[in-house]
Amino acid sequence: MSTPLITIAVERRDDEDIWILLTLDRLPSEPWQLHFCLGRQVDASSLQGGELIHQSGTYKVIAPHAGSRQLALCCRKTAFKHLTDMPQGFFLSLPESQDGPQIIPVTVASQELGLESPAATQPELAEVDSEHGIVPQPRRLVRVEGSYFRLAERAHVKGPGNLTVLLGHFNELTSLALEQDHDAEITLLHASLADEAYRLHITPQGVEIAAAGTAGWRHGLVSLAQWYLQHGESLPCIEIEDEPRFNLRVIHLDCGRHFQSMASLKRLLKQMSLYKFNRFHWHLTDDEGWRLEIKAFPALTEVGAWRGHGLAVGPQLSGGAARYGGFYSQAEARDLVQYAANLGIEVIPEIDIPGHCHAAIKALPDLLVEPGDHSRYLSVQFFDDNVLNPTLPGTYQFLNQVMDEVCELFPSTLVHMGGDEVPHGVWTDSPACQALMQQQGYRDIRELQGHLLRHCQDYLAAKGRQMVGWEEVLQGDKVGKEAIICAWTSFQAGLDAASQGYPVLMAAAQYLYLDLACNDNIDEPGLYWAGTPNLEQVYSCDPAPADFHANDNILGVLSPLWSELVHTRDRLDYMLFPRMLATAEVAWSLPSDKDWAHFCARLPGQLAILDQQQVRYRTPQR
Repeated sequence: MSTPLITIAVERRDDEDIWILLTLDRLPSEPWQLHFCLGRQVDASSLQGGELIHQSGTYKVIAPHAGSRQLALCCRKTAFKHLTDMPQGFFLSLPESQDGPQIIPVTVASQELGLESPAATQPELAEVDSEHGIVPQPRRLVRVEGSYFRLAERAHVKGPGNLTVLLGHFNELTSLALEQDHDAEITLLHASLADEAYRLHITPQGVEIAAAGTAGWRHGLVSLAQWYLQHGESLPCIEIEDEPRFNLRVIHLDCGRHFQSMASLKRLLKQMSLYKFNRFHWHLTDDEGWRLEIKAFPALTEVGAWRGHGLAVGPQLSGGAARYGGFYSQAEARDLVQYAANLGIEVIPEIDIPGHCHAAIKALPDLLVEPGDHSRYLSVQFFDDNVLNPTLPGTYQFLNQVMDEVCELFPSTLVHMGGDEVPHGVWTDSPACQALMQQQGYRDIRELQGHLLRHCQDYLAAKGRQMVGWEEVLQGDKVGKEAIICAWTSFQAGLDAASQGYPVLMAAAQYLYLDLACNDNIDEPGLYWAGTPNLEQVYSCDPAPADFHANDNILGVLSPLWSELVHTRDRLDYMLFPRMLATAEVAWSLPSDKDWAHFCARLPGQLAILDQQQVRYRTPQR
C-alpha cells in the first residue's frame, strides 16, 4: 500500500481563531484514525469531517466521518507564527489484527502557514571591526602592545598540590595538553582574593595565574584557553584582573520533554565551563517524561520515561507512534555529578511538583490518584491529569522516598522542587482536599500547594538541603524565606520577592529563556509567548539595578532552555548559541564593563572557537 499523504494549511478567521485544514490522500480501505501532535488545544465542537476522540497535552486523535478525507479544526484565540507551530508526528491506526496494532506513518506532502517572512532581515550585530577577546568580559584587561609569549601545545604547569583533575578536564576544553611539572611555562600562585577571582598575566617570560584556590585558577585557565584558541601558540601579552558579579551563574536544561544523551550533557557542561557558568540546573521530570531512576518506584522509569502509541504516556511534542524516551540510571547521575564537579560546576536537580506530574501519575496511579476527585482543570500545556493531590498518603510516600534518593545522588545543598504552573480548578472537587482545607482553616485553594511545598521544604531542611522553586512557590504563603525563588515571569517578580526577603535567581523569560525564537521569521524555530529576544536584547538586560535596595538577595542569573522543540543535538546547539555567550556576560560582568559594540567585536573570535568544537550555532546576521 502507498504511504498516505497529508497536506496542511492554516487559516486565520475572526482575527483570533486559527483553523487547520488537513487533506489526506492515498488512504487505506480499512477504517482509520488520524493521530498527530499539536501544541494548541483543539475546540472539539469545531471539528469538521470527523470527531475528536482524544486530546491530552499535544497528542490528538481524530476519527473521520465515513468517506471523509478532509478535516478542519479550530484552535481558539491563539496564533501560528512559526513553522515549528505546525502539527507533526502524523500516523494512522487501523483496527487491530491478529498480529497486533496496525500503524501506518503519514508523509506530509506540503504545509502552508499562510504567512510570509520579512522581505529583508535586519542586521543583528553592530558594524564594528572584530577583535580577539574574552567572554565573559573581565573586570580589567590590558593588552601589552608588541609583547608576545610562545605557549607550546604541550605546556607545563607549576602549582600547589595535585592538579591532575583540574588540568585533565581543562585539556578537554582546548587543544592544549597541560601537564604538572616544575619546569613550567604556566605558574599557579596563591593570592588573597575572593573565591572565584583571579589575576592572569601573560608576559614574555611566561604565564602566571594568581587566585585563592581551584575555582579562581580554573577561571584563569579558561581565559587563557580562550586567548590561546583565538591566537594559537604566539600569545599577545595581557594583564587580567577579574571576578564574577554574581555567585550563581546557571544554565538550565529540560530533559523531561526530550531526552538528551549523557554525551550531549557532558558536552554542554564543557561549554558551560568555558564560559564560567558554575551551576547546571537539571530538569529531570515533567508531564512528558520522568528521567531519573528511583529505586523505590521502578515504574517511574519503566512506565513514565517512555511515550508512544498504546503506552501509558501517549505520543507528545514531536510525536510519532514509536516508543520514545529514556532515563538516567543512578550510576549515570553520579557520574555526571562528578564530571561536572571536576569542571567547577554543581548540579542542581529538579523534581517538578505538584504540577507537571502527568508521567509520574501515569506510572503510579494507585499511589497518586484519588478516585473521588472530579476536579476539572486544564494546564498551560493542556493536561487535565497532571497535578499531585496534597492530601493523599501516597503523595507523601512518593515525595519522601524520591527526595531521599535525590539527596543521596546529588551532593548539592540545593534541590529544586518546581512549584510552577498549577492550573486553576485543581482540587476544587476533591473531597479529601476540601476536608483538609476545613481542618486547617484554609480559605484559598492555593494554600494546599503551599501546604505540600512547605512539607518538602521542611523535609529537605532536615537533610541539610535548601529548597529552590519557581516563583509560584510563594502562592499559598506557606514557604519559608530560606527558599530560593527562581523569578521567571519578569525581572520585577524577582525584585518583588527579593524585597520580601527571599533569595532570588533571576530568570526573566523575556530576556533569558533560550527556547524562545530569536526573531519573527517564520523559519526561526522556537516559542514566542514571552517575545523573541535577539542577541542584543539578551546582552543588554540588567537583572539587578544598582539602586535596588535588596540587591544582596539577588544571588544570580538562570538561563533556561526548555526542550519542547529541542529534539536533536543540532537544535540544542542552535538554541543555546550564541545567546548563551550573552547570558554568560550578564551573569559575570558588571554593567559598567559591558558594551554591545565591544561584544560584537569579540563575537567572531568566539564563534571560531565554537567552530573548532563543531558547535552548530545560529549565525547572527550582519
